[in-house]
Amino acid sequence: MQPYAGDDYLDFPALEAAIRDLAARHPDHVKLEEIGRSREGRPLLLLTLATDLEAAGDNPALWLDGGTHAAEWTGMMAALYSAEQWAAGLAAGDEKLTAWFSRHTAYVLPCISTDGFHAMCEGHPFIRSSTRPPREGTLRVGLEPCDVNGDGQVLFMRWRDPAGPFVPNPDQEWLMRHRTLDDDPAEAFFLCIEGEFTHWDGVRWTAAPRKYGLDLNRNFPGSWAPFSMFGMDGGAYPLSEPTSRAVVDAVHARPNIALAVTHHTYTGCLLTQPYREPSILGKSDIELMERLAKQMVDGTGHKVHKVVPDFTYDKDNTIVGVWADTLSTVFGIPGYTMELWNPYGFAGVEVESPALFFAQPDPKILEALCTKFAEEPGRVTPWTPFEHPQLGPVEIGGFDHRTCLRNPPVELLPAECGRGHRIADQALRALPDLHTWADITEVAPGVHVVEMVLANQGFLSTSALAHAETLGTAPPLRVDLHLGTGLELVEGEPARTAGHLDGWGEMQAGSARHGLSPSLPRRGHQIPLRWVVKGTGELTLSWLGGRAGSGELQLEVG
Repeated sequence: MQPYAGDDYLDFPALEAAIRDLAARHPDHVKLEEIGRSREGRPLLLLTLATDLEAAGDNPALWLDGGTHAAEWTGMMAALYSAEQWAAGLAAGDEKLTAWFSRHTAYVLPCISTDGFHAMCEGHPFIRSSTRPPREGTLRVGLEPCDVNGDGQVLFMRWRDPAGPFVPNPDQEWLMRHRTLDDDPAEAFFLCIEGEFTHWDGVRWTAAPRKYGLDLNRNFPGSWAPFSMFGMDGGAYPLSEPTSRAVVDAVHARPNIALAVTHHTYTGCLLTQPYREPSILGKSDIELMERLAKQMVDGTGHKVHKVVPDFTYDKDNTIVGVWADTLSTVFGIPGYTMELWNPYGFAGVEVESPALFFAQPDPKILEALCTKFAEEPGRVTPWTPFEHPQLGPVEIGGFDHRTCLRNPPVELLPAECGRGHRIADQALRALPDLHTWADITEVAPGVHVVEMVLANQGFLSTSALAHAETLGTAPPLRVDLHLGTGLELVEGEPARTAGHLDGWGEMQAGSARHGLSPSLPRRGHQIPLRWVVKGTGELTLSWLGGRAGSGELQLEVG
């Protein structure tokens, strides 16, 4: 297979094959693991990238994933694209990349909602996440989206009726607008997604409950609560789905993960904390995450939005069970949601509050979007008469949401994958970066002082977030002194804890806030340790720091 270049949308079998092929082409730098299976038995494939795969778990790591939502294909393609770019750079011997990966690791899970993604690739209409069946006892009566006319697409469907809430937009042939009191009832239409009625009584025009209504991004444990929005739910209980449980277990099993980015679409922004007020996270963590987010998106055109208040659908209903929020509040890992693809920018319009726009869209912006989508021949299907088996005469037309609104047209996909990789690459370079060195000085015949320094030169602290220290999910640095034959410990403890070390990003948010009022931090980025030993022989200094990594120094005394 050819390396994935971010230039086409792969279906699930092709995506799985590309993931496996990437690992096969780069066995020295890429490892493939199956971390779980979906409801329907599809594998969740995780890629590990490092210069030394055996030591990958000993280095601070970035977690990158996509496909929590089945219709957001760009995120899956961008995650795979980043893995391809990193693997290619390591294989080519890129000096800076190789040096960084010699001390750091990347974990990439391109597709979480494997079943939903596969079903959509097979032609099923919009699926939010998994193919979990409706809850027992659910009565599904009403219109169910499907491809009625057999053209391979699920578009829009309209029919005239004086009670209809829509009328044609005179400035855009296929766009419908809300009806006003001044409009002629003879021009009124009902408008919905193309489909047929199930268990229909022949009279009522209502929508059926979603066949697959679970939202995996409401099924994670972060502030989970029963959830219902847009006909979707968050599952019976947190981690009720095998896929969400497998993902959480995979992160828990890798305590070296210090930063995470989860890919979604759309709006062209990076979402950061807080997710609610008051927040579980402290002010310093929230400020640190926002500061890092702004550096991550620099040069991409993406914005940074706090979920509260910038990206909240309803201020009275807190968003619960979100994966990125779980990463931050349950694990103490800075977790970001990357919303790739900005259709508004593509259409030359600005949306200040994307979440509010979803609930209360501006008709002028909708018209601008539709006008832009219609510029490319074949992208929009004109209203076409069709004899519906239940409704009689209807018209079917419009554009395919999958590759216009939710994801970019395929010719724009490479640029979007490039933006995603830029952000992921910046995230990789923000990880903790622990350096260690030691000196031995003879202070008397046969007596030596052993001095070790641990220094964090990364953006993030060795705990990533202060909240992790409260949770206990990021243990403090620990150093163990192992003496070989011929050596005796005279002074100092053989096992020492060294707390946590600041990152320079943390210092920017605190003591080094700006150049006109500088200061030094209270904790600092480095710490010395000291022992006195007697005799001659070999000793080993081993350190364990979770998100800061682990390793050892071997020294000869005398």
